[in-house]
Amino acid sequence: QFRGGATMHGPKPRSHAFKLQKKVRRLGLKIALSARTAEGKLCIFEDLEVPSHKTKNIVQYIKQMDDTKKVLLVDGGDIDKKLKLATKNLHYVNVIPSIGLNVYSILQHDTLVMTREAINRIVERMHTPISR
Repeated sequence: QFRGGATMHGPKPRSHAFKLQKKVRRLGLKIALSARTAEGKLCIFEDLEVPSHKTKNIVQYIKQMDDTKKVLLVDGGDIDKKLKLATKNLHYVNVIPSIGLNVYSILQHDTLVMTREAINRIVERMHTPISR
């Protein structure tokens, strides 16, 4: 016996999340990258190596860019330890590998800085057939 009566068919916890198809996710990534390119907010470098782990080097690089509030640095392989240490204290700079690039992170940042290796890996990822 319960005070107030029992709950017979009460709510059951479940996930209301939905998954997008792989083709739709790829198309979204293409559109987001194209939008940043059309705006002129996509910078391409050979590599993202910094001379030291000091944050002031990154701050100087970002001050040289015009009209930047949030910057996303995309590296092709593993992220360099010096770069990770240099950007750790900056809340407006994020560093991710190319495999972690998604539409949300591109749209959240107004400037996108990529390496050539990152672009090659993204292009390779776009051209691989979708396996079922």
